[in-house]
Amino acid sequence: MPPSYTDDQIVYAVRDGLIIPAQLDRMAQGMIDLVNKTRAAMSIDNYRFDVDAHDEVAHQAAIESIVMLKNDDAILPLNAGPVANPSATPQKIAVIGEFARTPRYQGGGSSHITPTKMTSFLDTLAERGIKADFAPGFTLDLEPADPALESEAVETAKNADVVLMFLGLPEDAESEGFDRDTLDMPAKQIALLEQVAAANQNVVVVLSNGSVVSVAPWAKNAKGILESWLLGQSGGPALADVIFGQVSPSGKLAQSIPLGINDDPSMLNWPGEEGHVDYGEGVFVGYRYYDTYGKVVDYPFGYGLSYATFEIADVAAAKTGANTATVTATVTNTSDVDAAETVQVYVAPGKADVARPKHELKGFTKVFLKAGESKTVTIDLDERAFAYWSEKYNDWHVEAGEYAIEVGVSSRDIADTVAVALDGDGKTQPLTEWSTYGEWEADPFGAKIVAAVAAAGEAGELTKLPDNAMMRMFLNPMPINSLPTLLGEGGKKIAQFMVDEYAKLAK
Repeated sequence: MPPSYTDDQIVYAVRDGLIIPAQLDRMAQGMIDLVNKTRAAMSIDNYRFDVDAHDEVAHQAAIESIVMLKNDDAILPLNAGPVANPSATPQKIAVIGEFARTPRYQGGGSSHITPTKMTSFLDTLAERGIKADFAPGFTLDLEPADPALESEAVETAKNADVVLMFLGLPEDAESEGFDRDTLDMPAKQIALLEQVAAANQNVVVVLSNGSVVSVAPWAKNAKGILESWLLGQSGGPALADVIFGQVSPSGKLAQSIPLGINDDPSMLNWPGEEGHVDYGEGVFVGYRYYDTYGKVVDYPFGYGLSYATFEIADVAAAKTGANTATVTATVTNTSDVDAAETVQVYVAPGKADVARPKHELKGFTKVFLKAGESKTVTIDLDERAFAYWSEKYNDWHVEAGEYAIEVGVSSRDIADTVAVALDGDGKTQPLTEWSTYGEWEADPFGAKIVAAVAAAGEAGELTKLPDNAMMRMFLNPMPINSLPTLLGEGGKKIAQFMVDEYAKLAK
């Protein structure tokens, strides 16, 4: 590593006599590492990678990333007519929104790459011979609405059986270079959605955005909502596959969708002051906050609809080691549609020495099932699945006790809960006169000494500690060298007895 120094909050690195910001130095090193990793393949004579094969990987990744948030009246999948189903009467489809023609397939700034090929949704319709009327409706910027584009879009919607409306965030609205100050989509897009919904009740919104947008304010204007994120170079074919029912959507939300930006716990500390931002949420980030404190969200973490229906049964957890377990469940496709479901396992700790979330996702698996098919899935939970980072031990720590294992299809749709009792990792710290009475009780050696204090009190050899709820409330957080405050000279003798006994046991 090159030497470095700090000047006014910026860390610099010295490389080959040049002084550069350390962040740029790390980026440069990462690029060098990437070049070295690919050197072997690129040194092969006449080497060519398979563009189509790579595009198909992008296609499959995009399919599995699409999350269906809403599907009222089973508006999806659409009927494309003879192309997809020779016996069906095709629906007259209107496609509205510039994103359908000019997809926002990647993030902004330094994430830009040049794809080998790019296929929009409109490109896909043309390739597959699916007819649809198109109107851009708006421009991909934050400029005011164009009345002519709006009027064209509304007229296009009037003549359709169903409207596919492509909305989202333009690149100017989100970037690595600045923080968002709202979760709302551009006002001109929402206004157009309202106009289109007034002209046609059968609207499906397809979202393009790199991070969460508020859905609640406009969801009443759409029967169907697909959260497609930024789908990459093969997003058009992936959307067509889902929209027209070649595949069932199976994506799940990796982020809760709150009702508004002020519901996010980070808003208590953002944007900071005097050049500093505190990450004050601690472990209560995202669903860990919303679920622990019972906050209402629009869509929970892990949520995602399907064209199929599923049932999870026979949930069981078995201890496989002192602090490990395995979870099994049977998943059944209860519909006549082949589809995939993602089984999610959350761990809920019991009483803990530190603040812990209500539950945390610790394992998941996606299982594809034919119509009516059942499969048993197994998810192993290692020691880290039950651990938290302990400042006291400067290490991961598993406390002994009972943990709840929740199995479901989102953080708020739990099919069943079972329990497993763990031994704990046995980590302890030396006890001193500054250790609290509660810490003495929780320690293997300390617990024996606390019991000895109680026995000596009963025998009249030491002052008897009052045994009532009020006294316990005072005792547990109190260092034992403060016992004289409560018990006078008798408390001093108890503290000395405990320290002396510990010295004998801990040898």
